[in-house]
Amino acid sequence: MFIESPANEKVRKWRKLKNKKGRKEQQLFLVEGLRLVEELLQSSWEPVYLLWDVGTDEVPERILTRAKERNTVIVEMSPAAFAAVSDTVTPQGVIVIAALPPTSPAYPEHVLLLDEVQDPGNAGTLLRAAEAFGLEEVVCTTGTVDPFAPKVVRSTMGGLFHLRVQAIDALPYIHTWSETWPDGQVISTQAVGANHCYVADFTKPTLLIIGSEATGVSEKLIEASDDTVQIPMAGQAESLNAAMAGSILMYEMLRQRLNR
Repeated sequence: MFIESPANEKVRKWRKLKNKKGRKEQQLFLVEGLRLVEELLQSSWEPVYLLWDVGTDEVPERILTRAKERNTVIVEMSPAAFAAVSDTVTPQGVIVIAALPPTSPAYPEHVLLLDEVQDPGNAGTLLRAAEAFGLEEVVCTTGTVDPFAPKVVRSTMGGLFHLRVQAIDALPYIHTWSETWPDGQVISTQAVGANHCYVADFTKPTLLIIGSEATGVSEKLIEASDDTVQIPMAGQAESLNAAMAGSILMYEMLRQRLNR
């Protein structure tokens, strides 16, 4: 299939995937760039279309082969048509349009919950760190940036495709998780928490809550928590940003689990 015009009906439809409403209506999202495309094609997530800008270098044969193995529709596009769909300033010439994964919480032993984390870079970094440090599920609550927004997807560097990501309300999830793990703990992060993070027992089933960059964890989720933790610091900084703090705490969770 070849598409020449940016006014093509499919192009007009696909460009709407840059916003949350379009993604929700079509149940699709954009994955842009060679590395991310290859990562998705190697994952269990479903690729639907592979778009190639014919004005750029040819798509590597290994990617085309894998896309065909996954029954992905290959679409060649003019530079103008491709640019209309692309969300980057300097596109690499390849995009996969993938199906949104189903919302199917598994309530595993260790979970990260993002409470109104609105910065795409922070959210993407947290998702990337969650996968790196062995968490299987991340909950993005109401008020958190859409985890399938193009900037978030790029920031995950492919880690997104190896997680279960749930965009759902916090309190019902916490309630069911706590019933699933009656010996578990819900822990919120605060600039001044009740305990230092190394005191908390992260070998237990743990649901870790990271709050927004501006206001931290919301009061309703603090109330739903069993404990709060802080990261000890020696310098003059009042706090760390959400991505840095969350990454440190997820590393501490893994460190304790590896050493038990």
